[in-house]
Amino acid sequence: MSILVTALYNEGVAQTIPSLYSLADLARASGVSRRILQHYAKLDLLEPGAVTHGGRKLYTDFALYLIQDIQDLNQLGFTLDEIRKIMLLKKTIFHPDGIYKPNWKREEIPLSEEDLQAMWAKTGEVLASIERQERMIRRFYRFLTKHFAPKEVRDGLQPGPGDGGA
Repeated sequence: MSILVTALYNEGVAQTIPSLYSLADLARASGVSRRILQHYAKLDLLEPGAVTHGGRKLYTDFALYLIQDIQDLNQLGFTLDEIRKIMLLKKTIFHPDGIYKPNWKREEIPLSEEDLQAMWAKTGEVLASIERQERMIRRFYRFLTKHFAPKEVRDGLQPGPGDGGA
């Protein structure tokens, strides 16, 4: 279970601090094993949003998004080292709660121009591949719709699952 904390600030105005998760809670919430999350943390792919006085690491909701990003990037063919660099960039341009830092500066990014150019090139290659795959799967979907979908879908009276329908 996550820890939700409310703090009081100036003139009694309450503000909510993001939910904080232990590693075990983060594993349950993300569906990723503790061992994998420990591995991600060891590789600096995940960073705690807070650390207790006793040294216990706590993670914010943003960590859940990062975990999904790590898994998605890995499935798209990015290596863990490439993902680590992407996470370094994200940590520079986003706060631990996931809010974009609009005033980030290039010198704050701990990556070389070569690393950033390689990241840009790899991302472009992956995007081009996804676009090719999308065109192929759309053609296949149209074929299946034409020949095998229910008559209402074939006749355009009802949307199919690939047409934005349920």
